[in-house]
Order: sequence, then structure tokens, then C-alpha cells
Amino acid sequence: MRTRRGTTRAQTTVTASTSTATEPTTRMVNIDEMVGEVFPSNLRCALRVNVPLDESKDAVEAGRSLSTYMRLPVDQYVGIELPMGAEMKRVPNDPDLFQLEIPGLKFLSLEVKPVVRVRVRLVGDGEHVSTWTGQSGFPGGKTPEWRAAELKEIERMTEELNDLKKVCEDDDVAIVPEECDAIDPVSASKDDDDALELSKSYIPQPTPMGRPEREDVVLTGPCVLIEAISCRVEGEVVEELGVNDLFVFRGTTCFRWNSDGDDTLDAELQRTGPGGEDESDPAVSGHANARVVGKKKPKQACISGWADIGVGVDPPGPFALLPKKVTEKVGDAVMRTTLKALQTVFLKGLGEDYKKWATDEEYRAAREIAAAEAAKAANL
Repeated sequence: MRTRRGTTRAQTTVTASTSTATEPTTRMVNIDEMVGEVFPSNLRCALRVNVPLDESKDAVEAGRSLSTYMRLPVDQYVGIELPMGAEMKRVPNDPDLFQLEIPGLKFLSLEVKPVVRVRVRLVGDGEHVSTWTGQSGFPGGKTPEWRAAELKEIERMTEELNDLKKVCEDDDVAIVPEECDAIDPVSASKDDDDALELSKSYIPQPTPMGRPEREDVVLTGPCVLIEAISCRVEGEVVEELGVNDLFVFRGTTCFRWNSDGDDTLDAELQRTGPGGEDESDPAVSGHANARVVGKKKPKQACISGWADIGVGVDPPGPFALLPKKVTEKVGDAVMRTTLKALQTVFLKGLGEDYKKWATDEEYRAAREIAAAEAAKAANL
């Protein structure tokens, strides 16, 4: 059952620096605390990007294959260039935590700066992890059995409240129950000044249907997994509209690779990994129809990235007047454009970085020094 969100979540703040994110002013929305919440409007976007690249025999024989590179510590992601003025920064005191900031993102007439903290980790060979997806599952992540139980509970509560209303309206009752204080006197008609109506805040509301989602998709390694863990938005009218109390960002990104270094050049990569769940049926998963950017030739080294993004929002202020279909259509388009730009440029940058790392000894040494300095700055 659904109620309007309050403003009582724990407060975490962030002020950006050149390479690390530091703590102090605006609250982050902790995604773990929002699991199970269903919002009136839900935005979705899924995308696959393939970046083919050259992997020389010399590099493979020297231990500098693409598979070796992709298994390096995740420090590398801080130095990869991003488009649209976006930045990736380390979060102090946590080796796997990064902060992504995307300035100037426009949704209708509202310009915002999303700030998302993500955990980046290497999922080892044969390791299994459960993740969120917004491309399959039940509406709002709620099973038919769950919704039937909720409806039954709402009916029970409504019946109890109606029984209470009758008692509270009965002038012959000697002792008025204290619960009657939860019922507001209103004028039901001009002829009945003493009529009572259940307080609106007391009437349970069914959970919105929402778009499909689930929390239990299993990904099998090896892969690099990026998961959103907290978020906020910044902007001129964000605080005025209370936006950070009215939305949640969900997202996973999975990077896999074809490499001669681990005999995967011929492997047919899929998002869930070796032996994982089949997402090729469009009736079951939206990933089957997800847009694909970039092609690779057979037996060619390649980095592939699957992004699965969702935003739940309770439209604030004047945006609440827009039809749900309009809100979701516009929001989907904004996310799709932004995600395509970010992921394509990021993976191409990763490919260029591999090329330098595999062929330039000085670059490898400089990279290790830079990683050590970044770790020191982040108190790691």
C-alpha cells in the first residue's frame, strides 16, 4: 500500500573535487532503502554497445591480452574520458565505490544534474551474483499473489474503518472510541451537517502497477559489474520541488569481452553470462529488443557492455499534471540519448586505453603511479 514519501531519510552529502568525491551538503537517496517501492511513473532504458579492437599475438603472449586488462583493479575507470561534461570520481575510503556526475540533463523544462554512486567490481570466473533488472519480471516487481494479498488487506482495513465510522456516527453510543479522532467531520450534503468521512490519510491505496522489474536475475562471471547504490539530483528548483524525495534511480551495467587471452574469441556473449538466463525472447525480456550499437566480426577481440537503467518518479509540482504516458515517453527518450552517448564513449575510451596499456611500457608504469596516487587521495 502506498503513501506519499516523506523527507526523513538519512543524509549523505557530496562536494566534488578533481578526482575524488568528498562528503557534505545534499542528501543521497540510498537505493537499498527503496527496494520494493513502486512509483506512479517509471522510466526504462536498455542498451548494448560493442567495441571491437585489435589484440595482437605479441600482446597475448606477453601477458597483456584484453582479458588480462579487463581483470585489472577498477581504478582504470576514473581516467576514462566521458562526454557531455560527465565525470567519474573516486569516493574516499572505499576501493570499489565511484561517483558519476552528469551536468545539464534536461527533462521537459527542468534541467538537472544527476549524481549517482556506483559500486564497480570484477565478478570472477564461475562466480554468481543476483542483480536488478527493469526489462523483465512483474509490474512494479510485485507478483499477482502479492497484489491479491494486498487487495484483501485493503478490503479488510476498509471494512474495519467503515464499521468504526458507523459507531462514531451513532448518537446512542455511551462511550465514543478514541479511534474516532482519526475521522474528519465534513459536510456530505447541505442537509447533513454532522456527516462523517474517513480521513483521506487513513484510506489505504493500492500499490501502483508500474513497469516490469525484478531483483533476482543471476549474472555469471567473468564480467565487470557496475551497480547504482545511491543517487540524488541537483538543480535550481530541485530543492523547491522536493525532487530528491520523489524518485529513485536503479541501474546495472555489465561488461564482458572476447579475448584470445582466455580462449573466448569464439564465445557468443550474453548479458547473464555462461549458462545464464536466456533473454532472447521479447515476450519475456526487454533485453531481446534492446538497441545494439557497434558490430564485431567473428574471432575478433571485443568489449561488450549491457546497460539496464530505470528511474521511478512521483512527478513533482506542475509535472504531476502531465499524463503518465507523456512523462514516461519523454523520460525514456532522454535516458536513451544520454545512455547511448555515455556508454559508447566510455567503452571506446576503454578500448583506446587497452591499446596504450598493451603496447606502451611507459604508459603502464605511469598508470600504476596514477592509480596509487588516486588511492592515496581517497584514503585507501
